[in-house]
Amino acid sequence: MLDRFFLNPVLPAKDGDRARAFYRDVLGLKLLSGPTDDPMMFEAGSGTALLITEMPNREPPDYATVSFLVEDIERLVQELDARGVTFEDLDASSFQGQAGVRSGPITDFGPVKSVWLRDSEGNLLALNEIVAPAG
Repeated sequence: MLDRFFLNPVLPAKDGDRARAFYRDVLGLKLLSGPTDDPMMFEAGSGTALLITEMPNREPPDYATVSFLVEDIERLVQELDARGVTFEDLDASSFQGQAGVRSGPITDFGPVKSVWLRDSEGNLLALNEIVAPAG
């Protein structure tokens, strides 16, 4: 029934202007809503979107609530690092039973390479690249 409807996650922001700048200027997402609208909507790939809304009293969870499925994760990490992004050193020792091997901020689980970062509001985001089918 709901499979035909557009889906977009919603993340809280303590400071809407700061979050808008981070998602637009650092992550490079296209702002679809007005320049001062709240909630703010950003366009991501393949017709997906992300909503950010100012909620000054909301604390983000300690786990990733948004995951970007990416290509060429090594290049993306370099580009984001150049834009000032700090990557999280998480204890992500396994994925589907596959031990992870760290190389800089990227953890290689075999079928998937992953990296984590926090946005300007403390929300944990994941970047995942599928490099081989899980076996």
